[in-house]
Amino acid sequence: MGLVDGKIAFITGAGQGLGEGVAHALAADGAAVVLADRVFAKVEKVAGDITSAGYEALAIECDVRDRPSVDNAVDAAIARFGKLDILINNAMTHHLVPFDEATAEDLTDAYESSVLGTFNCMKACFPYLRMNGGKVVNFGSAAGTEGVANMATYGAAKEAVRGLTKSVATEWGKYGITVNVVVPNGSSPAWEKVKSKMSDEELERTFALFPIQRMGDPVADVGRVVVFLSSPYSDYMTGRTLFADGGRSLFR
Repeated sequence: MGLVDGKIAFITGAGQGLGEGVAHALAADGAAVVLADRVFAKVEKVAGDITSAGYEALAIECDVRDRPSVDNAVDAAIARFGKLDILINNAMTHHLVPFDEATAEDLTDAYESSVLGTFNCMKACFPYLRMNGGKVVNFGSAAGTEGVANMATYGAAKEAVRGLTKSVATEWGKYGITVNVVVPNGSSPAWEKVKSKMSDEELERTFALFPIQRMGDPVADVGRVVVFLSSPYSDYMTGRTLFADGGRSLFR
């Protein structure tokens, strides 16, 4: 038996990277997964991979910045599975630019795709999460918790998500809903963008900061932490930030 047997998980940004890894990890531990992404072809492929492995998955086109789009996606999930137990807010647009080149549009895009998107999904899923004491896992970033060059708009939005998480955790505990944050280091398209701009020496210095000197696997290293926060094993944790970062945060 898996840690989340019989649960229904709604995962945003599930078409690639960490969202895809989390979807595979939750499915392998017993959850049926609803895969939401702006690009339907991406989640359609991930859903096909998951169902081919013998698990349940539903792919849905969804723009988390648009509340009607989120409502439609949640309605489709309820029509298929009849309930929602777990919400994973992973979707976000990534801008990698120095602060003096960043625009107000970059900041707005980062805010709308993460903070507003997380807000929209939490609001839309709340009526179902409160029925049986649900789980919400939001994604933070070292760009915010530590400060990372060329990622100011991204880091600012991610820290706003952590603030939202803590406030909602204080309100939703009475319903048995836990709301937590994962700050990951995992292979993803965003990481590949950062990596492409680094020299071999910079990359070596980066990994020297990790006691576990490698980038995390989206399924085994990040996904399983999300499974824990989605399971009964974390029922007495809420409003917290859990670092799945290979120990990097120890040195910052």
